[in-house]
Amino acid sequence: MYTVDCSIKEVDKLNIFNSNKRFNLPAILHSIKSYEQNFYAANEKYTKLAEFPLIEGLKGKIESKTITTRDKIRIDILDINPFHCKKYIIFCEGISSEKTNPLQQKAYLKLIYAGWGVIAFDYRGRGKSSGQFSQDGARTDIAAIYKYLLNKGIMPKDIGIIGHSMGSAIAADFSSKHTIAFTILINPFSKATDMVKKIAQKASMPDFIRRIIQQLPAFLIPLQNKFDNERAIKKIHAPVYIIHTKDDGIIPVELARKLSNIKAKNNILYTELNGSDHDLNDEKIEYCLKFMEKHL
Repeated sequence: MYTVDCSIKEVDKLNIFNSNKRFNLPAILHSIKSYEQNFYAANEKYTKLAEFPLIEGLKGKIESKTITTRDKIRIDILDINPFHCKKYIIFCEGISSEKTNPLQQKAYLKLIYAGWGVIAFDYRGRGKSSGQFSQDGARTDIAAIYKYLLNKGIMPKDIGIIGHSMGSAIAADFSSKHTIAFTILINPFSKATDMVKKIAQKASMPDFIRRIIQQLPAFLIPLQNKFDNERAIKKIHAPVYIIHTKDDGIIPVELARKLSNIKAKNNILYTELNGSDHDLNDEKIEYCLKFMEKHL
C-alpha cells in the first residue's frame, strides 16, 4: 500500500488514514470515485424533474419521438425540422441540462431558421430516457440518433454535431469514430481527469491532499467515465470549432486552450470570448452559425 506519514487530526474523519495513522491512498481514490457517482446521480435526478414548456417560437414545430438503441434503451428525442431541411445538427447537452432547457430551445430556434433540422435528446438515464447514464451508453445513444437520421435520407456530409459542456466530450468521442460534417464544442474541457484536478483545487480539503491529487497520474484516477477530448480530437478529420469564455467559473478556459493547441492538427478553429457565462447564449450560437456557413 502507498503510505505517507502524517498527523493532521482534522482529516481523520475523511477516513484517509489507516489504523496506524499512515496516509491511505486507496481511501482518497475511493472518495474520488464516490464523488463521481454522486455527481451523476444528482444531475440525473434533476433532469427527470426539469422539463420546461416550449418557448413560443417552437410551438407546433417539434416532433417528439422515442427511438430504441441496439441495447434496447429508449431514448427520448425532439426532431425539430419544420422546414423539412436536408441537413441536421445533433445537439449534445451538458450533464446538468435537459433537452427542453430554455437556453437550448433558443439555440434550436436560431438553428432551424438558419436552415437546419435539430435533434435534441436526453442521454440514457436522464429526462424521459430509460437506462442508466455512462460514457459507453451515451456513445450508443448518439449512434442510434445517427442511424435514425440516415434512415430519414440525411447524408453523413450533411450532419453536424454540437456539444456543450460535458456534452462536448460525447460529441467529440462520437465524431472521432464516425463520418460527420463538423464538430462544435462549446465551453469544453480537455479530459475528465483534468477536471478532477481543477475541482480539487477549489474543494474543501487539507492542502497536502490537494497536492497529492494534483500529482496523481491520469491512469490512477478511478473514474467510470474517462471522457478525453484531447484524444478524441486527434482522431477527427472534419473541421472542429471550439468556443470558450475567458472567465468561465465551471470549466476553466485553460482546458479549452489545451484542445486548441493540439499539435499536428490544422482543422481546429478556436474562439475565446470575454465574459464568465458557461451556459449557452446568443453570442455563442451566432459564432456557431458563422462557422457552419463556411463549412457546409
